[in-house]
Amino acid sequence: MSHPRRAGLAFAILSSLLIAPARAATEIKLEKGYLAGVVEKLPPNRFDQEKYRGSVHSFRLVGIDPQARKLLAAFTAEGEFRPPASGPIGENASRSKGHVDGWRKFRFEIKASANIEAGPDGTPRFRVEVDEVKRTELEGVAGLLAKLLGKQFDAIATQVVDGKAESVNQKLNAEILKRAAMYKDYGVLCGIDYAPEFVVLKFDLTRLDRQGTLGYVFAEPRPGTVPLHRWLNVRTGAHRYTISPTIDVPGAFAPEGIACHVPTPDAPDAAPVELLRGRIDHLYTTDAQAERIRPRLYQSEGVAFHVLSAPADGAVPFLRFYNSRRNLHFYTTHPHAEFAK
Repeated sequence: MSHPRRAGLAFAILSSLLIAPARAATEIKLEKGYLAGVVEKLPPNRFDQEKYRGSVHSFRLVGIDPQARKLLAAFTAEGEFRPPASGPIGENASRSKGHVDGWRKFRFEIKASANIEAGPDGTPRFRVEVDEVKRTELEGVAGLLAKLLGKQFDAIATQVVDGKAESVNQKLNAEILKRAAMYKDYGVLCGIDYAPEFVVLKFDLTRLDRQGTLGYVFAEPRPGTVPLHRWLNVRTGAHRYTISPTIDVPGAFAPEGIACHVPTPDAPDAAPVELLRGRIDHLYTTDAQAERIRPRLYQSEGVAFHVLSAPADGAVPFLRFYNSRRNLHFYTTHPHAEFAK
């Protein structure tokens, strides 16, 4: 039988990650009892097909495996199925006492494990695997139901669990979008530690202030773009951006790779970005007059590169951040300033 990779367990556990209480903390500990309570509150999920119907229910957390980095859980798939009415076994089942129109009961006890990790963008990534599906005979002549289910068990178990996985995954995505705003209070999820009695969620906090969008650029190379190189002044912490792969300005600048890919000057909607250089800071802007910069603090060094002035297919925002403690500006496509401190 093919095993599904997602199930109702993921929805319950990930919901708990998004609503766990904390105040300006970089770590949040979730006790096993708390997680168990969240999992147990997951409501039943109904399924109804032509030949089987019922629900997936009784979600429960049974443990945490630190070595495998998994949360272990179990749940039940229970309902009725209509066996094929061919041959004496099928006919006996169809005429079995207490069953209308030949419907017979079935029940699967399902054990599953969930691995949850922090994605590169701070969104939880999960993998759910079904470890075991155990058939339970509820009624009927001993061996009769087993023989009937022997023909249909794999198909029913796979379709029941797989079918509910997709609907639960849709609920999960909606829940993440609804809860995403709550991340602002904690920072961005960057890691998870597993212990036998709890898990610890680690949040990375950036201390940089977001100052809007400089323009729109591309994360990957494409025709009509050039790479924008980023450099770090190891002495001051300031950053400089050039379309040249070399830098010819004074200072101990070290390369930090390609920040993004920017449009060439002749590209549609290309807007020039002017570099205003301070004593240690480098301020990039598409509207120097609106910045109201005093000339004695910043000197213009002309156009450094171009960005798109409006969103375009495949383009991403080039975000501007400000480090108020060091009076330095920073530019990146990362929505959380790359967790810069």
